[in-house]
Amino acid sequence: MKPIYRWCYMLIGTLFLILGMIGLFLPLVPSTPFLLLTSYFYTRGSKRINKWFRSSKLYQEYILSFKKGELTKKQKVQILIFCYIGIAISAYFIDNGYIRLMLLITAVVQAISMLLIKTKEDKVIIKD
Repeated sequence: MKPIYRWCYMLIGTLFLILGMIGLFLPLVPSTPFLLLTSYFYTRGSKRINKWFRSSKLYQEYILSFKKGELTKKQKVQILIFCYIGIAISAYFIDNGYIRLMLLITAVVQAISMLLIKTKEDKVIIKD
């Protein structure tokens, strides 16, 4: 692969990393899709940077558990709350019954998907 393409992949991956990190702090911006795209572009851009990203706490906490199909109860609740806030805001501003119905169906499918994803236990750290 030509070096210029590798730099493009690295640049795009870094942009998605920044968006994913913004999504950690802003409630209506999702972080997981951006971090998945970061992983995709870093895989094609640089083995060293990809290895760093995959060993980071950010990847381990958000992406690895998502890829394994297991989330903590807290993660599931946060995902549902933020998505439902976005759906509610959209439904409020849209004056079309069909679109509101589609938003309702999306909310129901999302709730069902959260029930199907395995729930893992939160790690409890006891300090003496």
